[in-house]
Amino acid sequence: MHEHDKRRVGEQIEPGGRRKAPGRLELLQRFVNSYNHDLPREWDRIGTPARAQAWLRQKRLVAPGDRISDADAARLRELREAIRALTMANHGGQPPAAATDVVRQAAGMARLRVAIDDAGRTALEPEPGGIDAAVATLLGILHEAQLTGQWTRLKGCRQCGYAFFDRSKNRSAAWCAMSICGNRTKNRTYYRRRRTSAR
Repeated sequence: MHEHDKRRVGEQIEPGGRRKAPGRLELLQRFVNSYNHDLPREWDRIGTPARAQAWLRQKRLVAPGDRISDADAARLRELREAIRALTMANHGGQPPAAATDVVRQAAGMARLRVAIDDAGRTALEPEPGGIDAAVATLLGILHEAQLTGQWTRLKGCRQCGYAFFDRSKNRSAAWCAMSICGNRTKNRTYYRRRRTSAR
């Protein structure tokens, strides 16, 4: 994959041509995929306050006048990695306690209210207010996805941690792309077995 395409991964394109997560869950998926650990650190879309502010504005998570500090950007990165850990646990098993603690702490500061439209439909909406509103929106999407049953299909790639939406019938997908991370994992296992059998 060319560098131009690699830079678009997580926003414009998905590894292996996968489709994005449905509905609002796509925004949470893009948040987790604002950085991929296989790519250079400087490509982190929320790696600095300026980049975080630009990304949040583009996603309409903060108002044009909202400023993002170093502490805000660090808080977002910590939340992102905690949610990534939750997606990894969607392969089966418990998420790390440290990850649930980070999400729990973020939830304690997020202010959400129940809104109701003219048709009587309810929705969780963030109270206005910069970074706290952005975090509240993301956590609201996480909660909504758990209620609809879509959350368990958002998984972290076992190789690179990239969040992908598992559309397989038996929910058994393990990698963001079989042609990339799946082959890498299988090749590593193959060479490990060869070394072991050669001893």
